[in-house]
Amino acid sequence: MMSENLDGLRLLLDRERAAKAICSQLNNFTDLRPVLQTILRHVRCLTRCEAVAIRLHDEGDYPYYVYDGFAESFIEMENCLCQKDADGNRIPCPDGQGYLLECMCGNVIRGRFDPSLPFFTEGGSFWSNNTSALLASTGEEERQGRTRNTCNSCGYESVALIPIKSEGERVGLIQLNDMKQGMFTEDLIEYTEMIAEQIGLAVRNALTHTRLKETLQEIRVLRGLLPICAKCKKIRDDQGDWHQLEAYLLEHSEAQFTHGFCPDCARDMLPDAGFDDDTEQGT
Repeated sequence: MMSENLDGLRLLLDRERAAKAICSQLNNFTDLRPVLQTILRHVRCLTRCEAVAIRLHDEGDYPYYVYDGFAESFIEMENCLCQKDADGNRIPCPDGQGYLLECMCGNVIRGRFDPSLPFFTEGGSFWSNNTSALLASTGEEERQGRTRNTCNSCGYESVALIPIKSEGERVGLIQLNDMKQGMFTEDLIEYTEMIAEQIGLAVRNALTHTRLKETLQEIRVLRGLLPICAKCKKIRDDQGDWHQLEAYLLEHSEAQFTHGFCPDCARDMLPDAGFDDDTEQGT
């Protein structure tokens, strides 16, 4: 009994240290990828799983953003989640919200789960300590659709998929795989869900940071010195190419153009129209 109590105390201390390290990383980062790689190492050490990964949204799909312990062949085989037609084109969702996603990863990301089943949590995570037994005892309806079963065919018996949410939207997941059975407990899954919440905040902050950088870059472009031809008024860009003034401003700002004539040009082009100095013709 004393030994069990000590083991439990050590586990709690390990989780507390890991949580502090993860929060420290997420609160002080400039580049998301290396931070998530560091966090994965903490998660792998804490869960003692042989393979861990994070999927994040990218142009309609959810490829592996960072991973540790998976073979490159597995990553290549499972990187894409989008369901495709006979021509290899991604199939849009009937509701127009993105594309159809396959397998259990797709279920977790799309929020297709039944919390009354023992392999789903109230938060929408999936976990199994024996994927062979799960596949043998359940059908597609219980598993919320057809699954590829690649994890099981590659020998992974313990598999957990934890959704990453940003402002209520699922933007990816944490994946935990091990070939041994019985790697997970309910409280470990709950702990990993807490980590996923923190990662979701970091993803949101990273997106905000990226948008801010892009906006500042646009402002710097418009505030800088622009090489302009004194005759035709074309603008030269950083690559030395010349562009029409309107085209350059349309690309580098939110300005929209209407075309017309100033009073001087109106008089020159339409001398008999009787325009005075206060007249501005435009569309």
